[in-house]
Amino acid sequence: MENTLLNYMNKRFGEEGKRRTEHFKMAGPVITISREVGCGGIKLSQKLAEELNKSVFCKQWQVISKEVLSESARELKMKPEKVDRIFSSQEHFTFDEILSAFSDKYYKSNKVITKTVREVIHNFATDGCCIIVGRAGHLIANDIDNALHVRLIAPIKWRVESISARRNLSKADALKYINETEKEREVFRDHFRKNKHEPESFDIIIDISRFEMNKLVKIILTAFEMKGIPDQMKKTVPYFG
Repeated sequence: MENTLLNYMNKRFGEEGKRRTEHFKMAGPVITISREVGCGGIKLSQKLAEELNKSVFCKQWQVISKEVLSESARELKMKPEKVDRIFSSQEHFTFDEILSAFSDKYYKSNKVITKTVREVIHNFATDGCCIIVGRAGHLIANDIDNALHVRLIAPIKWRVESISARRNLSKADALKYINETEKEREVFRDHFRKNKHEPESFDIIIDISRFEMNKLVKIILTAFEMKGIPDQMKKTVPYFG
């Protein structure tokens, strides 16, 4: 009898604790940064993370970009560059690669790889306190309420000059780089659209050629606060209630 009662009490309070934990758990917060080629994004995201880490309601903010490929590759038992190649071209495999796949016990289909990458990105977004740079984050995390989706743009002339200086390229080569990379990013995003005509929606679109870095950070932080994300997150933490 005592054991039966003890088991019941453990189960009852265990379920109660689980419900309480689930009540306080909320997906996000997450910020996604989509950008035109030449607008950067990593440096801005790092500065943004520094400011966000001054808050007390969230764990340490991190910037996520290449980590998506390395984590996906780890789960798939593939090399990161092979995962990346799947998304960089519409010509997914050469004839030789198709033949060799039959003898490779670790071969993974494009569908499996895409599903894994989506899950990795969505898990980062769900766990929260991260800034996802590129990687179709705004499409994959569009079901998360506590998310701010940012798009960075700039005039083509400004971007050409930026790429030219950053990569020590002629302006002609910089323009070629921009066009080729933009096509690759478009192909990557196509993998995660529900259909080819799915619109890409953002909370805020910023022409970064018009603002200094610190002001860009303030603009994004203001949008983050005005969307009410910090207030929503504080409600989920017991000692803020």
